[in-house]
Amino acid sequence: MARFFPDRVVVAALLIAGALSPAFAASPTVDKKTPIDWKEGEKHCFRADFNAGTLTLCDVTLTQGSTTRITAEHASAKGLSDNNNGEWLLTGTVHIEFNNVILDADSATVVFAQDRLQRVHVKGAPSRFSQQLKDPARRNQGRAATIDYDSQKDVLQLTGDTWYTDGRNVVETAAFTYNLNDGSIFSSERVKGTIQPEKRVPAPRTPDRATSQ
Repeated sequence: MARFFPDRVVVAALLIAGALSPAFAASPTVDKKTPIDWKEGEKHCFRADFNAGTLTLCDVTLTQGSTTRITAEHASAKGLSDNNNGEWLLTGTVHIEFNNVILDADSATVVFAQDRLQRVHVKGAPSRFSQQLKDPARRNQGRAATIDYDSQKDVLQLTGDTWYTDGRNVVETAAFTYNLNDGSIFSSERVKGTIQPEKRVPAPRTPDRATSQ
């Protein structure tokens, strides 16, 4: 584990966040003064130019507080400054956890300002998201060629051969928007879907008195 604060520049800065609501937890809750920790694994390629605000890491894990964790095979950043500003490019088995939301992709670009995530763009074949609901037995999931996160609206935009399920309903379309506040989805494209019947365990039969002897 390492922490670098040269010239008051926070070197490693990755924070994924969404919006909090009574049923959902997806907005930035980490104190802006919480340090961002990073470490390289067995593969390492550390290179930094703190004056230029650039950083390169391999086999990296980044954490902030107890709710944010990001891993990737390669990470490079530019424009790093105080308050965790900067743009990061992540490649190779990208995994992002923030509160109750997970993004998995082949690559990702994330932009931060004022120690807050402003934009995320992930690509994969496919890229995936999931959000744990208040009910621990339920999880909303989706996949698409690309997923974009908008911190201002607290939404995910899924584009390209998209698929979504809440465990019962299944939706397929060219693109849709997922609201992190309430778990609702919206699409202006043609949609097809399936509503699965609830799986109920039948009540045990009462033995027939005439045949129970």
